[in-house]
Amino acid sequence: MKDYLHATFASTFAWAGNIYDLIIITYIYSELERFFHIGIFEVSLLFSIGLIGRFFGGLIFGRYINYIGNKNGMIIGTLGYSIASAGMAFSINVPMLFAFRTVQGIFMGGEWTTGTVLSYNYAPKNVSGAIVGFVQSGYGLGYALTGASYIVFLSVISYDWRLFLLTGLIPIAIAPYAFLKIPKENLKSYKKLNIKLGTYKIAILKSSIMMSGLFGAYFSIFSFYPTIAPEIGISGAIIGIVIIASNVIVSIAFITFGRLSDIASKKLLVIAGSASAMISSFFAIPAFGVIHMYSIPGIFVFSFSVGILTVIPLIIMERVADQAKSFVSGISYNLGALVGGVISVVVSLIVQIVPSISILYVINWVDVICLLAVIGTALTIKSMERSYTLNKLNNIRNQN
Repeated sequence: MKDYLHATFASTFAWAGNIYDLIIITYIYSELERFFHIGIFEVSLLFSIGLIGRFFGGLIFGRYINYIGNKNGMIIGTLGYSIASAGMAFSINVPMLFAFRTVQGIFMGGEWTTGTVLSYNYAPKNVSGAIVGFVQSGYGLGYALTGASYIVFLSVISYDWRLFLLTGLIPIAIAPYAFLKIPKENLKSYKKLNIKLGTYKIAILKSSIMMSGLFGAYFSIFSFYPTIAPEIGISGAIIGIVIIASNVIVSIAFITFGRLSDIASKKLLVIAGSASAMISSFFAIPAFGVIHMYSIPGIFVFSFSVGILTVIPLIIMERVADQAKSFVSGISYNLGALVGGVISVVVSLIVQIVPSISILYVINWVDVICLLAVIGTALTIKSMERSYTLNKLNNIRNQN
C-alpha cells in the first residue's frame, strides 16, 4: 500500500476516535447530573472544557511540530485522548472528571492539528482536497459510532454509564498502526523561513470566524439533540439511528466537498453550504409544531450542508508555508471548535436564566447568527492571486 494511503487511513480513524471521545458524553448528560449532583450548565461546561483543551493542544503541538513531526504528533495525541477517556470513566468526583476532560481536550487538539496536515503532505497534489475531505469524514464516522454505541448500551446506560464511556479507549489501537506503517518524516525538510505569526493574521482571523460559525451552528443542534429530540416526538432508539444516519451523511459531505474543492471555487462552496445549513436548521430543530414532521429530513440536509467545513482548512493550507500549516490550521480549527462549544454553553445559560424561552427557539436563532457570520466572512475571501497572506509569504520566500 502506498504511503499516502497509510497516512490517510491512520489520520481518518484517529480523527474518528477523536470525535467519538469528544461527543460520547453528550449521551449521558442525565446520568452525569444524577451521579455527580450537577446541572445542565455544568455538563455543558464539561463538554466545552474539552474544546478549550483542544485549542491549547493545537497551539502546543503546532508550535513544536518542527521538532516532533506530524506523524509522532498524531500518535501522541491519539494515545493521550484515549487514555484520558478511560480516566473520565473511572472518575469519582467532579474535579477529577473535569481534569481528565481538560487533558483529553489537549491531546485531541494535538491529534487534529498534526493528523490533517500529515494526510495533506502525503497526498498527491491533484487529489489533496479529496484526501483531506476523506480524512475529515472521520468526523461523521466517529459521531455515527457514538450513535451505534448508544443503541448497544441503551439498556444499561442508566446504571452502568462508566462502561459506555470506557469505549473511548478503543482508538488507542490506531497508534501502533501509524507507527509501523507511516514512514518517518524528514524534519530537516521544514525550511526555517523568517515567518512571524503576524504574516498569517488575516488568514487566521477569517478562517477562525468561519470555523466558529459552523461549529456554533453544529454544536447548538447536536450537543443538545439527544436531550431535546423527545420534545419533537423522536424516541430514544430513533435518536441513535438519526445520529448514525446524520453523521454518515456528514462523512459523505466531507468527501464530496473535498473533491469539489479540487475543481470548483472554495469560496462559493462555503457560501452555498452555509446558506443551505441555515435554511435546513429551522426544519431540523422545529420550534413550530406544524413542521415537526420535517425534522428528520431537515437534520439530514443540515448534516450534509455543514460538510463545507472541510473546505476551510484547504483554503488555509494552500496559502501558508509547509512548516506553518499545522500551527495556523490548528489555531483556526480548534479556536472555532472552542467558540462553538462556548456558544452551546450560552444556549444552555439562556434557557436556564429565562426558562420561559424554548430551547428550540434559542437554537434556531443562534444558528442564523452563526451561519450569517460564515457567509459574510466568506464573501471577503480573495482569490489566490490577490491573497494578502500568500503574497506576503512569497515576498518573504524571495528575500530568503
